[in-house]
Amino acid sequence: MPEDADLTAYCGLYCRDCIPSKKELFAVTKRLQELIQDLQLDKYASVKAKQTYWSKANQVFLKYDVFSEVLQEIHKLECKVTCREGGGYKGSHCEVRKCALGKKLKGCWECSQFKTCDLLAPLKDFHPNLEYNLSLIKANGIDNWAVKRKSHYLWD
Repeated sequence: MPEDADLTAYCGLYCRDCIPSKKELFAVTKRLQELIQDLQLDKYASVKAKQTYWSKANQVFLKYDVFSEVLQEIHKLECKVTCREGGGYKGSHCEVRKCALGKKLKGCWECSQFKTCDLLAPLKDFHPNLEYNLSLIKANGIDNWAVKRKSHYLWD
């Protein structure tokens, strides 16, 4: 499957598994942000947070600013292009990508030190099967590994 190579990051993560690659999520968050602005939901929340003649105060609306901030941060997570195209979590600032490219490797699976690499260590905390997946790529090749991969996130 040639697509595997295009969607495999240098670190061994598979782009399709990553939340920042979910285009539908970002289309929905953008539309929600537009609708919220059009409706002036911030002002509505301010009124709903206070007791009025018609209704009791709804304390959850006091947290509207936090909701808005989280929504903005979610929208910032979007990867517009794959790691191999210069995108990914840290984009061109990714130290893992810089290391692999500097060593002229297709990815970390070609490096003899990937199991003990300090650059990969933080990723392993969030992606517990990273080492397994790197070993899988090493054994099966970048074009034939993705169907055998294990879960991406801790909660999968």
